[in-house]
Amino acid sequence: MPSSRDRFCQADFALLTEVLAPGDQRRHLVRLWDDPEALREILDLKEVLRAVLDSPSALQVSAAFYFYVVVRHAFLQAGLEDADLADYVAGVLAGRVGAEPGDAFLDAARGITHAADFLSILETAQGRMRFHLQLAAGNQFLVLTGLYPGFLKQRAERRGAPDVEFYEAFAGRAFRGAADNPEAPTGTPRRLLGSLADAMPLARRTLNRMTEEFVFLGD
Repeated sequence: MPSSRDRFCQADFALLTEVLAPGDQRRHLVRLWDDPEALREILDLKEVLRAVLDSPSALQVSAAFYFYVVVRHAFLQAGLEDADLADYVAGVLAGRVGAEPGDAFLDAARGITHAADFLSILETAQGRMRFHLQLAAGNQFLVLTGLYPGFLKQRAERRGAPDVEFYEAFAGRAFRGAADNPEAPTGTPRRLLGSLADAMPLARRTLNRMTEEFVFLGD
């Protein structure tokens, strides 16, 4: 399952240490990195968001760290307070932007930008494979509607394709299907996927605002 907090690197913690504990105080802060609740509270500080957006040192941080901080603060501002929800969404975004080769489901989903293509695959998928495809569909359209709404809007205007809200709803149904799939692997965070399904309209709009303010994706 996508996660951003599990993928933080030394440069990420170095930035936190630089921002929050200058000089000799740094050795005391390092002890907090192994405390998930303490780390969550630290990452919720406004100073951390400002550092990620403004500090030259932020150029060294991982995509996972960057997306967690900006998604978490954007979600908090929108009233989406579940840190695990921000962690999952940030993990999905970081996985797409800084993708590693060899992920079969990621590679399969990367070029799919039409819901009909996913539906044709899902029609014949069964068991655990269906769960993974539902999750891939939800993730793919979470990224497209959250980070690239302009692409979907242009396609709708030029070709009469479905609008952003259609794909937003499709992602929500995909996450709900994954949450309710009886063949989902043991340990699947069903509550989290269900919460994401319910939150998709607000989460998508929040990601759109976040992208406009904080994220440069190129032309």
